[in-house]
Amino acid sequence: KMAMKLNSSAVTCFLVMALLLGSIVPSSAQGCNLSGLNACLPAYQGGPVTGACCGALRSLVPCFCSYARNPSYKSIIYSGTAQRIASSCGIRYP
Repeated sequence: KMAMKLNSSAVTCFLVMALLLGSIVPSSAQGCNLSGLNACLPAYQGGPVTGACCGALRSLVPCFCSYARNPSYKSIIYSGTAQRIASSCGIRYP
């Protein structure tokens, strides 16, 4: 169950960023690793959004398109939690 929450939070963060940033580097970029978003797990579970979480989101920008194309995650993108995390990181939400 914990692994599923982690995966969901990571995907949420990726997809939010993909929608917000507009022009994204192709998904073939190296370094796409969901474990980089471990710092966002507490925020996804209702805790405060940390600088480490925001930094992790920004560092994974090249990965967002590949996650945004997955229809399984569409409802996560528009969740209130995703909006809160993006807003806390100073990222405009569509």
